[in-house]
Amino acid sequence: MLFEIARDMFFEGLSKTVPITEKRSTLPILSHILLNASNSSLLITATDLEVGLQMMYTCSISKEGMITVPAKKIFEIVRELPSGDLTVELQENGRIKISSGRSVFELAGMDASEYPVWQAAEEVETATIPSADLIYLIDKTLFASSNDDSRFNLNGVLFERNEGKTRLVATDGHRLALADGEVLLPIESKVLIPKKSLMELKRLLESVKEDVSIGFEPKNMVLKTDKFFMTLRLIEGDYPDYRKVLPPPGEKKITVPKTSFLHSLRRVAVLAAERNKGIVLDVQPGRIELSATHPDLGTASDVVETEYSGDPITVVVNVAYLIEALGAIDSEQVSLNFLQEGAPIVISPEPVASYFNLVMPMRK
Repeated sequence: MLFEIARDMFFEGLSKTVPITEKRSTLPILSHILLNASNSSLLITATDLEVGLQMMYTCSISKEGMITVPAKKIFEIVRELPSGDLTVELQENGRIKISSGRSVFELAGMDASEYPVWQAAEEVETATIPSADLIYLIDKTLFASSNDDSRFNLNGVLFERNEGKTRLVATDGHRLALADGEVLLPIESKVLIPKKSLMELKRLLESVKEDVSIGFEPKNMVLKTDKFFMTLRLIEGDYPDYRKVLPPPGEKKITVPKTSFLHSLRRVAVLAAERNKGIVLDVQPGRIELSATHPDLGTASDVVETEYSGDPITVVVNVAYLIEALGAIDSEQVSLNFLQEGAPIVISPEPVASYFNLVMPMRK
C-alpha cells in the first residue's frame, strides 16, 4: 500500500474516526483504525462494535492495500505535521511509513483481516434529511435519556412513526423529552438508538453540515453522505409506553421568562441538597418563589416574576432536570403547565412548538 494525501484532509478523517475507537476493550484491534487504499479512494474506518464510521477521501494511490494502525498514535503524529502532502506506505515488515518533508515515522500495525467486518445491506429504503434537522431533534431529547446502565432500554432515544412524522422520545423515568420532526424516516414502527451512538452521530453531523440519507436494517441504523458511511447498532428491547404519562392540558399554566428563570434556578441550585437536587417552587399570583435547603450548609431563595393569576401551587422538583429542560427550549418565553399535585409538569416553549418536556415532581 502506498498513497499520497493532503495532511489536512487526512487529519480531518482521523479527527472524526479516532473518537469512536474503543480504548479499553479486551480486543486490541478495536483501538485501531483501518486504512484501505483502493480505486483512487482512501477509506478510514473505526468501530467499537456499537458504532461504525467510514470516512471517504479521494487521493493519489500508487499501490493498493490495507492495514490497521493504532488510532491514537497516528492521530498524534498527523496532528503535529505541517500542511501539505504526506505519503503513507505499508512496508514488508508490517509497519506503515509516514513521510512529510524531513519528518519520517514508522508505526506498527495489525493485519487488516483481523478487523471486524461490517457493511450495509444492499437494499435499504432511505430518506434524506438535512443534518441540522436531525441535530435539532437529538438536541431536544437526548439529555433526558438515562445514564443508568442497568436500565438499558432507557439508555437511548426512541424513534417512531407518528401521524406522518418522525417522533423522538427520551426518558430516564423521572423526566421525559419529546420532539416531532417533519421528515418521515423509513421506520416500520419504532426503533431504539443508544445514547452514546447518538452523541457520536451528532458530533459528526455538526462538522459535515450536509444532507444525510438514513435507513434501517434489522439491527442497525444506517446513515450516508458523500463523505461518510455510518452504522449505529439498535437497542434490542421494549420501550415504556410513554403515552401513559402524557397528561392532558392542565388548568394552571404559568408563563415565565426563560433567561431570568434559568438564572434564578442556577443560583438556588448552589445550596440544593446534593443527594436529590430538590428545590421548592412556590407559585403565587405574579411570581414564583424558589427555595433550597442544604442540611449542612444553609438555605437559598429567589423570586421570578410570572404571568399567573390562579391559585397557589407548591411543588418540589429536581433543579438539574429543570435547568436541562429549559436549556433545550429556544424561545425566550416558557410555559409551565400543572394538571394537579403529583402530576408531571409540562415545560414547553411559548408559543407552543413541536417539542416539550415533562418533569415529575418529588415528594414534599
